[in-house]
Amino acid sequence: MSNMKAMQCLCVIVTMGSGALTLAQETTSLGVPGLEQPVEILKDKWGISHIYAQTEHDLFFAQGYSAARDRLFQFEIWRAQTTGTTAEILGPKALQRDHGTRLFKFRGDMTAEMNHYHPRGAAIITAFVQGVNAYINVALQNPQELSLPFKLLGIQPQHWTEEVVISRHQGLLGNIGTEYNIGRAVCTIGADKVKELQYFHPHDPDLTLDPMINCDSLVSNDILGLYNAYRAPLRFEPDDVVLAANRNADELFAEIAALVLQEDQELNKRHKSDIGSNNWVVSGDLTQDGWPMMMNDPHRAISVPSLRYWAHLVGPGWNVIGGGEPEIPGISIGHNEQAAWGLTIFETDGEDLYVYETNPANPNQYRYQGQWEDMRILEETINIKGAASATVQLKYTRHGPVTFEDAANNLAYAIRPAWMEIGGCAVSRVPAREPGANLGRVSGSNELQPYSRRKYGVGRSGRQYWLAGGGHRATAAQF
Repeated sequence: MSNMKAMQCLCVIVTMGSGALTLAQETTSLGVPGLEQPVEILKDKWGISHIYAQTEHDLFFAQGYSAARDRLFQFEIWRAQTTGTTAEILGPKALQRDHGTRLFKFRGDMTAEMNHYHPRGAAIITAFVQGVNAYINVALQNPQELSLPFKLLGIQPQHWTEEVVISRHQGLLGNIGTEYNIGRAVCTIGADKVKELQYFHPHDPDLTLDPMINCDSLVSNDILGLYNAYRAPLRFEPDDVVLAANRNADELFAEIAALVLQEDQELNKRHKSDIGSNNWVVSGDLTQDGWPMMMNDPHRAISVPSLRYWAHLVGPGWNVIGGGEPEIPGISIGHNEQAAWGLTIFETDGEDLYVYETNPANPNQYRYQGQWEDMRILEETINIKGAASATVQLKYTRHGPVTFEDAANNLAYAIRPAWMEIGGCAVSRVPAREPGANLGRVSGSNELQPYSRRKYGVGRSGRQYWLAGGGHRATAAQF
């Protein structure tokens, strides 16, 4: 009986056509271990998966399976980034990235973390991961049929864990760089000159630096090196391709790289607040049909493969369609039978840089409230393609990861990020079918949320709401 239960059928029907005309329809039935009941996935002409399941477990298992089937290489790169194993693909140049990734890894209570996003979050995320791994098992049965990027890099997909889903690496973080640069500027030219050159309107901040800050140390050292390596976009180069015949010529790659660099430089000339995303809602009192309208423009990067992945989820208590990041279960932006919602971001102070005096006799101790306190130290081994593995130390104060140690001045620097607390992942719960379903918690904590996600919604009654990202549960209006 248990074996029969483990091998339930997953039926995939692919429809291709234009307008009302159906040109072709293909049906495939698969025996997939891990399903509780049969599941049906309908692929429409746009490639969107419409998933019909009889249990909540199977609904998210099938979402993971279907998304991995469509985006397997994207899933593998995401996994490598979240686990700090990109050096296994890219070699020594990725060591700093993997070191930073492991330093900023969420290491709290996983059950509390997953259940923060939904009362059954642990079960939902686990089911999604099981679905991803079920398709990876299928793909590994015939590795010669893996897509071209796997062959170019000489890699195969590896299995997921729940930690991959709740990774922070794709989060919209980033006020620490601004604070760091302003501090260095104050050290160099003084607070008054910085205020004259920097646009702080409508505020008038006090830019006086704490006496503890050593300006020579702050200006001359790469204090955020590990943080920036962790946050940097991943780029492939000709040497990463295992077969020389498939590589771009060095000259052609240099031209492409120069163009990308030029685009980045142009973008960096503009303040990030000028590139913000937006939402807006029009009341049904102002529309021809009397229904409210909502528009959402998150302003995320355009990439190949796309950051977005559409799905339609139908199961017990769920009937929701929309888009989200393919590696995350649920729907980030979309609608159910009662309401539509979107998300945008707005800047809040979500990262702080801490400077500590360290013990000259023991650099692994830092002064806190007049006492020497031990850093928490972890050691991990990073495997490196084409080189010997490296062992790195990951150091933490009570406030967060240590990103730099200035032994000459007996100083240590650590970052306290809101997004490393429980609830700081970019996962957020989506409303199910029931009117007034709880929207759940949006990422982060109220005090320190880096780029707080602001959810907007509108219901069939026209009632509108917005939820600022924070560590508190917010409930949608009863529509």
